[in-house]
This record gives sequence, C-alpha cells and structure tokens, in this order.
Amino acid sequence: MSRKRLRSILVAMAALVWACPGQACAAPAPAKVIEEDAAGSTVTLCRGQKLTVRLRGNPTTGFVWEKSAGADAVLAQLGEPQFAPDSRALGAGGIYSFSFQASAVGSAPLKFIYHRPFESVAASTRIFEVTIEVGE
Repeated sequence: MSRKRLRSILVAMAALVWACPGQACAAPAPAKVIEEDAAGSTVTLCRGQKLTVRLRGNPTTGFVWEKSAGADAVLAQLGEPQFAPDSRALGAGGIYSFSFQASAVGSAPLKFIYHRPFESVAASTRIFEVTIEVGE
C-alpha cells in the first residue's frame, strides 16, 4: 500500500472519530456497577444500558441515601432503592443499591446525599456525585 493511500485512510479514520464523539455503543451493552470509589468520575453509558449504584449505609441510624434531582434528563430509575445488610445482626450496616437505565443521550450529574431526612443538613452529611454521559 502506498504512503499516500495509507495517509488518506488514516485521515478518513480520524475524521470519523472526530465526527462521532463519545463511545461506540454495542448492543446490548453490559450493565455497569459503580460504588463510592467512583465519586467524582464520569460514567459513560449507552442508551438503554443499565447502571447500579451501590453505597454503604446503615438505616438503623436514621441515615438514608437520597438521590438529588439532575440526572432524570438522562437516567430513568428502575424501582425503589434496595438495602442488603452485611449480616443478620440487629443494627447491621450494609449496601444501598439504586438501579437505573440510560434513557436519553446527553450529560447530567448524578448526586446522592446521605443524611437524616428529619434533621437539617449537617457537616457530617456524605455526598456521592458522578457525571453521567449517555451516548447513542
């Protein structure tokens, strides 16, 4: 293959990548699971792909994880949050799981606040936030 033809192919490939930003979505895209160590990151999904957010907590203390508005533009929540305790011991902490499906192309923040809903926001409140980017 001549250098000129090779250069033309490379330029065409670069133009395709530039014209189609974001990830290439395979159908069906496998579900993604993220945990607290993903805080501050960008999570890239394909439309229709499922996402599970797993956050540690303990509802017996009165604290709960609540999702803030914002990601509804690109994510649809699937059902109610689930809680799985670490053990059968009374008062055991565990994992809250929130399930979503990417519903629209775009970008939005996904934010959760760990607090006692019956108290004003305290300094000890934990926040988990990621940016969701949904591609075609």
